Amino acid sequence: MLKRWLPSILLCFSLFSSADQTTNLYRVLVPVGDQSAKSRDSGIDQAFSSMLIKLSGDSQIMQSPLLQPFLTDPKAFLDSVGFSQVDTASLDSQNTMALDVKFDRTFVDKLLKQAQVSIVSTPRPNFLVWLMVDDLEHGRRVIHESLAQQADPEEPLSEVLNAFDQAMQGRAASYFFPSYDLEDQLSVSANEAWALSVDKLNKASQRYAVDGWFAIRVFKASDGQVRGAWAYQEIGKRKMDDFQGESLVGLMANSVDAVLDTLLKSYTYIPQLETNRLLAQIEGVKNFSTYQSAETQLEKLEMIESLQLYSVNKDELVVAIETNVRADLLHAELLRSGFLEANKSSDNRSIGRLTYRWVNQ
Repeated sequence: MLKRWLPSILLCFSLFSSADQTTNLYRVLVPVGDQSAKSRDSGIDQAFSSMLIKLSGDSQIMQSPLLQPFLTDPKAFLDSVGFSQVDTASLDSQNTMALDVKFDRTFVDKLLKQAQVSIVSTPRPNFLVWLMVDDLEHGRRVIHESLAQQADPEEPLSEVLNAFDQAMQGRAASYFFPSYDLEDQLSVSANEAWALSVDKLNKASQRYAVDGWFAIRVFKASDGQVRGAWAYQEIGKRKMDDFQGESLVGLMANSVDAVLDTLLKSYTYIPQLETNRLLAQIEGVKNFSTYQSAETQLEKLEMIESLQLYSVNKDELVVAIETNVRADLLHAELLRSGFLEANKSSDNRSIGRLTYRWVNQ
């Protein structure tokens, strides 16, 4: 089966392709309105979030308590960034400005390793997708590879295909549609597929060499409302949900996130840490008296087993902390102590460290 990658504005959201998975996981193209500093900063933040979602397989990764203590200014992770024009003729016959952001793989991997968050393994999984579309002209259809490839850009089906492909590219997830030949049709009829008959769909999926499958049905009413539902089965467990709203792109993205957040978990791993030592970077330590106060306060915390001076640079103090608790728990305890506040540094030397600013007592 062929993996499906539609050439269009979808590239604005991710430059992932099956030919170069690893490199493009760290690169994101974000649509922006202009070349202002505000658009640049906002675009970098959005690209950073999108990149971490692709790598972790978790749409909620930015809210992870494991990652939060180590989050710093996304600019610290930059490899290159620049504005470019992107052809979006497939949607509105206009050129849209985009921010092309590439992050340094070494720095990003260091962050994820130190935070101990899950990462999707490579080669990344390939999914079989049962996509059913209902429209007034054609009725209910099960989308197969040849139909998807020959879809008229002007018909409603192309809008659905574009929205779905955009959502999958945003997750760097490769997929293909079934051939839906006679064998498939005998296993699951169009009406059974539309009804999201999980047993039938699961049986029909067995002939394909895939890492998993899921199904989505979509109907756009005459009033513009989009209605649909999704379903999947994994390791004997199944889940279904429906959706309704006006934005096909948004609804499709939310549906894909809900499905892949679960399906990708089976293909993740947690990078191994060589030590339980954490580096805490504290800015605002301007004199020896403040250094002594910081050392005393840190030594009072029961979570800290040992403390050692790592480096001093002007008013920046870095200490090596040995602890037997998770980094997020230590981070929360340090903030509760009242003598430190969280500080996001743009210096790439701070990547993988807990970063704080001293609070004058």
